[in-house]
Amino acid sequence: MSRGSSLSGPGLAARAIFAFRGGLVMLGVIVFVASAAVTAWPRFADALLTSDLHYRVEQAGPVNTDLITSVGVTDFYAYGPDRAASLWRAMPGTLAAARAAMKPDLRSVTTAGDFTSRGSRLSLGPPADAEPLSRYAVQLEGYERLRETADLDSGTWPAASTVASAAPIQIVMSTPVAALFDWKVGQVRSVALGETEQPIILVGTVHPRDASDDFWQLDRLRGDGLFADRGDQGKEYAAVVWVDPDSWPAMTSSFLPVTTVGWFGMKPNAFAAGSLAAVQAQLDHFLANPIRAQAGDPVSLRFATSLNAALDAFLARAEPANTLFAILVAGPIGVALAVLVLGVRLALGRRREALALMASRGASPLRLRSGLAVEGAIVSVPAAAFGIVVAFALTPGSELVGPPLAFGALCALAPPVILAIVAGALGPRDDVGAERSARRRWGWVVEVIVVGLAALAVVALFQRGLTPPNAGLSVDPLLAVTPILVALAACIVVLRLYPIPLAWLAGALRRRRGAVAYIGVTSSMRSRAGGLWPVFAVVVGVSITVFSVSVLSTERGGIMEGARSRVGADLSVTAGSLSAAQIARVKAIPGVAHTAVVYWAGGVIVNHSGQSDLISGYLVDPHELAPVEASLPASARISAALEHPPFGRTAAVVGGWTSTVPVTSAVLVAGTNLHLDVRSFDYKPGVYLWDAQWIFLDKTALTPRAGITGTPSTVLIALKPGADSAAVHAALVSIGGKGATIGDAASEAKVLRAAPLISGLELIALASIVLSALMCVGALLLTLVMNAAARTRLVATLRTIGFTSRQAGGLIGWELGPIVVAGLIAGLAVGLALPAIVLAPIDLSGFTGGPTAPAVTIDPVLLALGVAGFVAITVVATLVALVGARLRSPATVLRAGGE
Repeated sequence: MSRGSSLSGPGLAARAIFAFRGGLVMLGVIVFVASAAVTAWPRFADALLTSDLHYRVEQAGPVNTDLITSVGVTDFYAYGPDRAASLWRAMPGTLAAARAAMKPDLRSVTTAGDFTSRGSRLSLGPPADAEPLSRYAVQLEGYERLRETADLDSGTWPAASTVASAAPIQIVMSTPVAALFDWKVGQVRSVALGETEQPIILVGTVHPRDASDDFWQLDRLRGDGLFADRGDQGKEYAAVVWVDPDSWPAMTSSFLPVTTVGWFGMKPNAFAAGSLAAVQAQLDHFLANPIRAQAGDPVSLRFATSLNAALDAFLARAEPANTLFAILVAGPIGVALAVLVLGVRLALGRRREALALMASRGASPLRLRSGLAVEGAIVSVPAAAFGIVVAFALTPGSELVGPPLAFGALCALAPPVILAIVAGALGPRDDVGAERSARRRWGWVVEVIVVGLAALAVVALFQRGLTPPNAGLSVDPLLAVTPILVALAACIVVLRLYPIPLAWLAGALRRRRGAVAYIGVTSSMRSRAGGLWPVFAVVVGVSITVFSVSVLSTERGGIMEGARSRVGADLSVTAGSLSAAQIARVKAIPGVAHTAVVYWAGGVIVNHSGQSDLISGYLVDPHELAPVEASLPASARISAALEHPPFGRTAAVVGGWTSTVPVTSAVLVAGTNLHLDVRSFDYKPGVYLWDAQWIFLDKTALTPRAGITGTPSTVLIALKPGADSAAVHAALVSIGGKGATIGDAASEAKVLRAAPLISGLELIALASIVLSALMCVGALLLTLVMNAAARTRLVATLRTIGFTSRQAGGLIGWELGPIVVAGLIAGLAVGLALPAIVLAPIDLSGFTGGPTAPAVTIDPVLLALGVAGFVAITVVATLVALVGARLRSPATVLRAGGE
């Protein structure tokens, strides 16, 4: 054989590949799409979770996330007043050593340590034109980095100063606070220092260089000061002022008690979802071990933070979202698997005769299977590699590498492996009938196993209940696999049952005129249009579309429901005291349907469990409140919780308690003690509640002897359908006046939707619908291509005996029609059942921001659009097949068949 001969082994392989280039190109496209999808999914989910983690930590703010320690030094401190100065000098090294002792994951998300030292509150002389009973106070603070975090607006930075000298102490303060105090640069005022007075002079005013810096966020008193109108008791002003930091250690003994505060800030963008568990574990270890500061004698610094609460809140949203991502992506992946199997079957079907011929000439089964595997690998490996590259390019925000590469590699290996396995008993004695007999013999066993697994998965989900809140960010495999198992079981049921109505229909059509319908029905019964996989593609595609619509509808409805629960109504207006005229104006706003007034009763005393608590009391009329809360979940309605107390008891709703309040032994101490029937809320049912602990009482059940009265402080508003929420909001701002707080459910919903996790879930749901639809198109087209030769011969034969093009098109419609109709019906049934099966074990309350899991809803408009889209896909695929059949000449087809 000459060198380079086309009859050599490689030459024959190349010719075989070239002859089947169309099928291999189609297989390559399928592998590319599948590998890109399965590689991008974990990276996109990781990037989305990490982005939402950044958002949550940033939104929580430094006051809730920083690691903070505080040490107070008083006159009675065991080691004397000089300890404050020693601690000031020791803090830089102590904080540096503490950060160095952090474990790597925790250290990577924290900033360098920082600290301040602040003296006691001192009474300050008022300005000349101050109102009577006005009280002014300042606290002197030393901060080494003040010139790095603030810019001068006027004056100069403070110079070195000493206490009890002739010259006043030089200070600077925030520009807005200086205006609040009516204090001009260069003016001298005095502070009370024991029995003497110490003059201080304002030498400059400053503003934050970055208002988001931890120094300004940890204490808003620094930048904004404090103003409180105490009514008959006068007005109160307070501020923080800064001295020269080098002079501060010598001053500390004069301004006792002195509090030194150190902190480590957080770097929100340094957090990663993948390392969150390690950060939490290392944080617990750091907080449990105090740091020693060498301030003369050792001082223990214990750090505290609310960072864990922010991370737990993130996990409450991320855990269900991550599982939903897996479920939504499992649909397109399942359809892609069906399309891949169909593509492999198409490739094998077109090569079977050639392979049988090669076997008859002496080729071993191993040679044939390895040849098929190599041909598949030549296409699948480059296609999968290209898909992986595209997936990495589309998800630059993720650092996840291992799992995505593994998924992409599986896509590359699947076609050659499936080609080698599905090839069957290739050889000169290839008995197709025996192969089919074996499939029938074992097929029912596999079907029973699949249906049994689907039933067991559903039962296990219902018996298990809600996913535990500490499940972490790992995907629940049972929840992820159950939809595919249910869809596969539905396919098996369809394939087993759908010949029954077809047989009945064939019997009915046999007695009618016209051959198209009868031939189409009988052909469909024989071929089943490719068997399981086309049905599986349609069922999974339709069911995931319906499920995605349900997820979108539930998420949007749940967010709005959660927003209303956080406000307490559609809108609310809160002020120190609302007059009867203001309340009447609120009721008269166009678009307002119902209103309810909340009365602030001040502090009330509740005795329980042998202890007494002074908490903020609120009074409401449940009958007035009920229509306002009609749009809230039943378990979140204060009015419902205040209904039907036992005889002799007063209904109460409490919240914010650190201990459980006994239902039968709580007593409210008043003019007449009230025995309470307590219902506990684990969330704040309104933005107007700023108290750590609170109690709602039924206003109508209180007798005058109880002596509990209240001042109207909040009006809750329910809008009429179609009312302009923005217009009502603007009217409330006008009525409430300066300082009023407006609660707006629409604004709260926008805040909830601003989280990356919410927008990401909607994007994944829409992408799942689109990908499933595209994959279904591929499955239907491949099904038609697999039967193209037989169909073309049938159409050519029928046209030679007088069938019209319309009749030929009707036969093609019958080829796909029964399977598609059955798949659509089964897919709708599975899609409508999946939310009840899959969403029930997932607690979406943390995800939607509400106190309870939102009710599962399905938007009928979106559902109709999804079903219409699949019908349109079927029509397009049928038309493509019809056009392909028409392009073939009947004479050519019949001549080829005769040969």
